[in-house]
Amino acid sequence: MINTGRRPVPEGVYAARMSGFPTLPDVWLKRLTEAFETAGAPHSSESLLDAALGQALDLLPGASGEVWFAGPDDGLPDLQVSSGAWRRAREERRGAVHRTLQRHAPRSVHPEPGLFDEGLLLFPFRGTGEVHAALVVEVPGAHAVTREQRLALQTLTDHLAAHLSRRSHGNESSRLRHLAQAAVRINEIQGLQATLDVITEEARALIGAHQAVTSLTVSADWAQAVTAVSMSDKYAPWQSYAVPPDGSGIYALVCQGNTPLRLSQAELEAHPRWRAFGPHAQAHPPMRGWLAVPLVGRDGQNIGLIQLSDRFTGDFTAEDQDVLVQLALVAAARVENARLYDVAQEELRRREQVERDLRALNDGLERRVNDRTQQLEVAARQLQDQVNALDGFVAFHEAVGTQTDVLALVQQAAGVIRASLAHVSVAYYERESGLWKARVWSEDILPHVVAQIQAGVPEDAPDFARAVQSGAPVFIDGWEADANSLSSTASYGAVALTPVSTPGGLRGMLAVGTQDARVWTDREQAIVRSVGRSLELALERAEVTSRLQAQNAVLEGFAHLTRDLATQRDPLVIVRRAQEVMLSLLPAGYALYYTPDAGRWRNRVQVGDVGHRDLQAFIDAGPLIGLTPTVDVPWQSRAPYYQDQYARGSDTPPELVTHVSTAASLPVVVRDEVVGVLVMVLFQGRPWTSTDRVVLETVVGSLGLALERAESVALLAQRTEQLESSNAELARSNAELEQFAYVASHDLQAPIRAVTSFASMISRRNGEQLDERGQLYLRHIIDSGEHMKNLVDDLLAFSRLHTQQLAVQPVDSRRVFDTVLHRLSAVPGNEQAQITRSDLPLVLADRQQLDQLLQNLIGNSLKYRRADVLPRVHVSAEADGRMWRFAVKDNGIGIDPRYFDKIFVIFQRLHGRDVYEGTGIGLAVCKKILERHGGRLWVESTPGEGSTFYFTLPQAPA
Repeated sequence: MINTGRRPVPEGVYAARMSGFPTLPDVWLKRLTEAFETAGAPHSSESLLDAALGQALDLLPGASGEVWFAGPDDGLPDLQVSSGAWRRAREERRGAVHRTLQRHAPRSVHPEPGLFDEGLLLFPFRGTGEVHAALVVEVPGAHAVTREQRLALQTLTDHLAAHLSRRSHGNESSRLRHLAQAAVRINEIQGLQATLDVITEEARALIGAHQAVTSLTVSADWAQAVTAVSMSDKYAPWQSYAVPPDGSGIYALVCQGNTPLRLSQAELEAHPRWRAFGPHAQAHPPMRGWLAVPLVGRDGQNIGLIQLSDRFTGDFTAEDQDVLVQLALVAAARVENARLYDVAQEELRRREQVERDLRALNDGLERRVNDRTQQLEVAARQLQDQVNALDGFVAFHEAVGTQTDVLALVQQAAGVIRASLAHVSVAYYERESGLWKARVWSEDILPHVVAQIQAGVPEDAPDFARAVQSGAPVFIDGWEADANSLSSTASYGAVALTPVSTPGGLRGMLAVGTQDARVWTDREQAIVRSVGRSLELALERAEVTSRLQAQNAVLEGFAHLTRDLATQRDPLVIVRRAQEVMLSLLPAGYALYYTPDAGRWRNRVQVGDVGHRDLQAFIDAGPLIGLTPTVDVPWQSRAPYYQDQYARGSDTPPELVTHVSTAASLPVVVRDEVVGVLVMVLFQGRPWTSTDRVVLETVVGSLGLALERAESVALLAQRTEQLESSNAELARSNAELEQFAYVASHDLQAPIRAVTSFASMISRRNGEQLDERGQLYLRHIIDSGEHMKNLVDDLLAFSRLHTQQLAVQPVDSRRVFDTVLHRLSAVPGNEQAQITRSDLPLVLADRQQLDQLLQNLIGNSLKYRRADVLPRVHVSAEADGRMWRFAVKDNGIGIDPRYFDKIFVIFQRLHGRDVYEGTGIGLAVCKKILERHGGRLWVESTPGEGSTFYFTLPQAPA
């Protein structure tokens, strides 16, 4: 619908417009003013004409009136609004209007107001273009109407014509906004039918038409099912119209070509594909012109049609078509989503019914299983305890994945314990200032208990001290709360305390308690011991990972800074680059660099916005030396000053730093002298971790070295020697890390083999005594053990890529391919696979790693094959500058473009191990190999058709 804003008319404006008729009475001026104000009110075109007609008839009491619009292609005019009782028939009035509009069509004619035709008064709309409408008035004794009245009515029609013209032009500029609003409304709806109803209403309102129909394609011959109809009041008798268009004729023309079609009524009737409505002609509303736009699905296939007929004014325009095409794009996507939504809802209902049926079936099975279980309980109890302990171990390791955060690991451990022992509470303590303070606790612990365990338990509490001294879990069957300074836990009847240690020493205490006055069973003790040991292993792994991350961060920060500043001589540019490196490794914040000057700290270099205009002014003015602890402390102590919680107001007005949470100040030392202080400020509250501190101190140390280099080129040789020594130490460290990785993998494989072997022995010797669930557990243990062994092997291979020396030399990639082909062809299941190559080039690479690269990529293509489709893999290469660009193309299952980045991340898999085997490391290894060779790896794929993996390698010298 068309909306306009009400524009008040200044007093006296109509008198000025009609100054040529001074004899017009004031009462007519007042009524005209009301009519014009009505024309400016926010209405649709139909309601606007209706309101204006009412004002016009108020000027002629007892009269009847109506407004007609010119028909398309010089056809008979179309009645828009009507009021009053008429003596003459409608067709007589239509003919009079038709003759008037034909007689006075050109604007230059300037028809006389109040033309008289067959006893009717006709007032043409004289707008900026052609005369396209007329106001018709029938008054008893029409010849008695005064000239002033005629002038008033013609002035009203002229104003309405100009107003409608302005609205028509303004409508184009607002269509995009209306289109966007329509798209939002369409996308807010759920369900197919509701979506189609909104699409149809929005299409009719957006273009401005009396008829709108949305139909969906239901067969290969383009037959349509009418699913939504929108008619204006003009076509009220056809509001329930639901006659389906057949798949032939003009509908099929639009659907087959997925091309919009816009026709006037004459063009529609003359079109060779138009077949009218056949036997449904009486049920179909009459048409006036036709605009049809196809609905095209994501796969390019037609899914339906939006049709409009009988535009409010004139014929459909090219602009109408463009707007409707844009709406159809949104509508098609929404229709497909709505279909999926309905399918999903139906599937959900089906699954719920299946679940109800399964629950009923399970209830019956459970009764039978319980009867059988009672006969096996005594014989199976000891084996069940062992399985429960293994369950705790497996569940914990599956839950933590690659997690390295200590408290997150503890939270997972607590969840595993409570999942196995629902009646217990769990808390984890760490030592701080002579107290055991709780860091993690389960959600069932009451608030007053939480408050006490957070406050802390003395280190010498008897049972805590006994657990520390023994270094093993302590199970207390009769818990004495007061003796252990935990009076709030008096309701607990039994407690287990497990010390958690790593090679670095005692890390914490895992406490498990139950409010039952009871003795810990063997099963419960086995679960607690298993999870406690698993937690220790996970924390040990987290420590190793943290050290590796810190070391990698240090090396990367140092490498970036050294590379960028190697040739830089400007000290302030060097400082800025160091600040940028540090900020890139931290959350949002800013960096400052102060040096002393005349009793004040002067900010020489700044990176980032401080977040407060007055704070910036304070910094620029220079804080006073001796009154600014953040800068004074590191300058005087020559040591970093870390503030996990920034002391607001200590050196800056507190109202200026309410958004500042954390700060770190590091002295910049050059030739054993402090030359400045680098301050890092974070908006987010967080403690400075050991990794943060290592990175910051390393970068600041590198900054000092860079400043020394800028001061004197003569010191460059000395510093180079130091760097060579550091590189040698780094090489030694990498060698030790590689040895550590090998030893760690070997030590991990031993318990894995033990678990797998013992589980296999149990399966062979006692398998017949186990029920299905027990056998399922054994299979799960064996499969998980094999998978963990593969993970350890692949992880070791991946870690060696970082430290293994590259033996880069000219390599014939054809021979490498042939070797890989021979190896893969011998794998069962690959006998029928077609693995081919083009003429492959000579490249500069490590032969062993190129072999591994082709093995992984071709192996993946064979693994992810489509069912019942003969796998085909082709390897080709073409020159790309100084590189060779290889392509490994297959006809497999393909990859969704949303996961193109994810597949190259270590341990990221798109399919479960029950569908495709693997560890999720293969493509990460490929990417790392190519990065070490200076190349890159990417993929292009179409789901259901296949994938092409591209990679680049340097060309071998001629």
